[in-house]
Amino acid sequence: MLKINENNRINAMDIYSFVEVKTRFYTWLKRCIEYADLKENKDFITKMLESTGGRPGIDYEFTIDAAKEICIVSATSKAKELRRWLIGLSKQRDNLELVTVKEAAFAMKVVNCLKYIENQKEAYSIHKNSFVEENNDKINPKYIYAEFAKYRAKIVGWDKEKTDKAINEYLNEHSGYNRNRLLKEDIPTKISIMDIGEAIRIAVLDILYSKNEDSTLAENFSILCKKLAKEMEIKPDKENNKNLFRDKEQIESVKYISLSK
Repeated sequence: MLKINENNRINAMDIYSFVEVKTRFYTWLKRCIEYADLKENKDFITKMLESTGGRPGIDYEFTIDAAKEICIVSATSKAKELRRWLIGLSKQRDNLELVTVKEAAFAMKVVNCLKYIENQKEAYSIHKNSFVEENNDKINPKYIYAEFAKYRAKIVGWDKEKTDKAINEYLNEHSGYNRNRLLKEDIPTKISIMDIGEAIRIAVLDILYSKNEDSTLAENFSILCKKLAKEMEIKPDKENNKNLFRDKEQIESVKYISLSK
């Protein structure tokens, strides 16, 4: 309906044109900002337009939530239509069904980080330690790791029995692998060799559940990462290459992965 830019904002002129108010643009804009109590650098940002000879104009970009407020203030039938669309858009955004360019770029960094089996093992360890810490006084220490295994299997959809069955089926179709050696490997290694995208999905869930992220967001982000791994044709790597993460913008350790990025 309206263009959402890479920063997840909407241009003020686009909103103005759609809601079809009769007030002049800058009068309408000033009234909306004042009535809705919108704050610069929080609800909207301003940019100086390139001069065409006279005094340069100012461009306004509003967040999706601010645009909803503007629709309420504008009070036209088109504004109501736009507000309903923005509410639906917000739900998609909240569930990560709709991602920005920056979010997609971050997901690609996560995928590159988790192509290393060693990093997947670290993600598993982070999740396990988090569970133990949270439940140490609730579950008998004798059974706590067994309880973690059941809890995690329910979240990621894989347990030892399902993994061994799947890897056996995989080995029956692919010659050249040392069956006995591979069957002795840990679960992250087995799944990575069988399907690196699925292994990355599981590792993402391990990390996000250990941080108590919303389960729906965690699931959607993990699926996004799996799809990216497939599109990027990611191959699993057994060992970490420490030189890969020289750039400070890269993820240096799986423990820093967070949806707040």
